[in-house]
Amino acid sequence: MKNIPEINHCAPHPKAYWCSDCKAHNTFDIVVMESRNGKTFKYRCKACDFWMFRPGETLPWKNGLFVFVGLSFVVGVPLGLIPLSNGEHIDHSRALQIAGILVGFGAFCGLIAWSMAHYLKKWSAWSFAQRMKSPEDLRQEALDHPFQPEYDNSTDFTDWAEQFLTSEEVERLHEKYGGGETVQEQASPAPPAEAEIQIVIKNMEDDE
Repeated sequence: MKNIPEINHCAPHPKAYWCSDCKAHNTFDIVVMESRNGKTFKYRCKACDFWMFRPGETLPWKNGLFVFVGLSFVVGVPLGLIPLSNGEHIDHSRALQIAGILVGFGAFCGLIAWSMAHYLKKWSAWSFAQRMKSPEDLRQEALDHPFQPEYDNSTDFTDWAEQFLTSEEVERLHEKYGGGETVQEQASPAPPAEAEIQIVIKNMEDDE
């Protein structure tokens, strides 16, 4: 079916996954990425295959990274200037080596923080504009949006719907649109907050 009136994917929800390309809280596919460090869960937009992120969870990470970047430069730069002023070479100066690591890692974290700020800026502009609209305007925008969330009897759909509705309301949603069918049992992933960093970096690479 087209358009689920119980959920408006054009109304801003900071804790819900958002696609910066479609500018909507579209339904998603949960992708499991295997690595030596374990499993990472990423959320891919069903409409455009772009990686999605949760603004409310990404914001504190961005702020924390910017603080770390500032501290790494505040500590690393003076620590490196002292041996440099004395003519010491990096191969023979432990302080200079530590300073290089601090500044280098700080620059890397700064790139991550900048990419987060880039996508959060898009979210802020969109969410501010949406909050200025009336409920009726938002409803009409959802109806006119090129992508319409469709009911799907799956765990991915349940995870998407539970961002906006309670478990009981989602259960009634399944009864209404799924004919009372039981959702396929599957362990719902609980992705770590670090996954947001990887998603934002991936989006930045896609933009390039």
